Amino acid sequence: MRFVVSALPAFLRASLQTMFQYRGEIILWAIWGLVYPAVAMTMWRVVARDPKQGVDIGGFGPADFAAYFLLTMVVGHVVTAWDIYELSFQVRTGRMSAKLLRPILPIWESIADNLAFKLLTVVILVPLWYVVAWWAQPRFEATHVQLLLGGLSVLMAAALNFVLGYNLAMLSFWFTRMDGVGESWFGASLFFGGRLAPLTIMPMPLQWIAAVLPFKWVVWFPSAALMGRLTTAEIVAGMCYQAIWLAILVVVFQIM
Repeated sequence: MRFVVSALPAFLRASLQTMFQYRGEIILWAIWGLVYPAVAMTMWRVVARDPKQGVDIGGFGPADFAAYFLLTMVVGHVVTAWDIYELSFQVRTGRMSAKLLRPILPIWESIADNLAFKLLTVVILVPLWYVVAWWAQPRFEATHVQLLLGGLSVLMAAALNFVLGYNLAMLSFWFTRMDGVGESWFGASLFFGGRLAPLTIMPMPLQWIAAVLPFKWVVWFPSAALMGRLTTAEIVAGMCYQAIWLAILVVVFQIM
């Protein structure tokens, strides 16, 4: 652990310097995180655009969809991870070989890259999130306790999604190409993670599948908690599920 404590700040500085060198590409990737939630928000707001007559979808009106997808923008940025694509490239090109000779696991450098990306791009995204909120007029009903627990659940979701993605990325040592695995992971997160639509309005078969997968605890759960859609007891229970999944994935990581 002493190697981690001494190396992580250096990794973080190097990651920030790299991000600044590729700032145009980094900005484009950050803005891309706005595109899909914005499209989904617009689509669902149009479908539920008549709240005065009591028309909604599963208890979601236009302002509720605006709040939900605005939160998926924010939560999606905080929990984002891309090692399933990056690690494959490093293994194929031999760059991973040198990293494995260090007295510290390569995952810590990946964590530094992840943090650097989020720290750098949040400065750009906060004003854009504000503009989206001003335009969409979302409705939030969360209490201070729900906001606090929801914020903690976002951090747990970030750790959960990172370890999940890294475990899948380590399949690169056995598979030549990981593009198919990466796209399957992304597709699963859309359908079973609440990015396509709130899970509570999805067909029951999809809800049953989502219940036994970790994806729902990454985006849907923190977003629903911050909206005020979950009670305090439900949020605490959900955080316990997050902790269980994270513990399982850490064990899998140690084995792999």
